[in-house]
Amino acid sequence: MTIDKLVAGQVVTLEILIGDSSFEFKTEVIGTNNGTGALVKPYIYNGTVVDFTQGSPQGLSFCLHCIDPVTNGRVVWKNLSVSLVNFKGIDYYAIDAKAFGKIAASSERREDGRVIVKKPGSALMEDGRRFSVSVLDISDSGISFIGNSFRVTIGDVVEVNFADEANNSDFSLAVKARIVRAETERNGVFYAGKILERDNKLLAYLCFKGLDRRKEDSLE
Repeated sequence: MTIDKLVAGQVVTLEILIGDSSFEFKTEVIGTNNGTGALVKPYIYNGTVVDFTQGSPQGLSFCLHCIDPVTNGRVVWKNLSVSLVNFKGIDYYAIDAKAFGKIAASSERREDGRVIVKKPGSALMEDGRRFSVSVLDISDSGISFIGNSFRVTIGDVVEVNFADEANNSDFSLAVKARIVRAETERNGVFYAGKILERDNKLLAYLCFKGLDRRKEDSLE
């Protein structure tokens, strides 16, 4: 499938890769341009269109995924350039794929890297009990934290709450996870959980933390 086969209204997934991490969201195609690219609806956070490229350090790359309507396989265009454009008063992402070439019928999903958090928080159990934790790291599929006692067992579902700042935006997160690991450590009990639901706020947080890390790396 070539990019000019995309049609207006088709659902696609734009993936932003930042170092070892990636962030993706579903969007909609508005149209294509002579087989070289596509116009899609942008990602909006807190009522503002996010321009991933403005002021961003090098190392940012983009992929576009969709389901090929002919084969029903997942296909991907890699190493795209994305810019924010305004058309008739509305912001869109213009995706340039001049070198798209032939695309395989299927594509493997990338394993997301974790971002370091190291922030205090709390864990809410299903029976309403809450206890203090220190959140260590998080990805779109897992979270790890340290508690101060054996209050949670493997298989339990907890809601981990914490606040942080990323890319000059404040985040207050509530992440539901099923505990898959619990080990005693010197500082308490180490817990690892599999995230049950990932929402746009979590994905935006992961993306912005990745941008912050790349900015820090570029200054070193």
